[in-house]
Amino acid sequence: MLPRTSHLLLAALLACAPIAIAFAPAAASAASGGKQDSTVRFVNVGPYLINFFLDEKPVSGRLALTIEAKDLNARTALTQNSQLIDAMVLPLAIDLYSDGRPSQQRIRAFKLKLIDALNRQFGDVVSDIYIRSLM
Repeated sequence: MLPRTSHLLLAALLACAPIAIAFAPAAASAASGGKQDSTVRFVNVGPYLINFFLDEKPVSGRLALTIEAKDLNARTALTQNSQLIDAMVLPLAIDLYSDGRPSQQRIRAFKLKLIDALNRQFGDVVSDIYIRSLM
């Protein structure tokens, strides 16, 4: 059995717990300076499966990308137009694999072409493109 002071202390803690929980998210937001989480700017696209014949030899690959948008509005525009993004990525991905396994130079050129195409279409919304998977 607990002494009387322990009961009072326990009752006080239980009474204050809902108040502490209610203010915890606001305190965490204030501690971080009110900044939004930076992961909301990323859009995952793919995976794209590339299969074709080149000089009677089969070429196959798999490509998954992450697009970094400049802000939340840009991310929304990219997310809402995923089919248009797919239509832009696929021809560039086929060109990427046209000589077999892509080299570092071909990967850089692919990323620059895709960033340019997306920025022309959506109005300067893409910061960078990251390759999540390349096989």
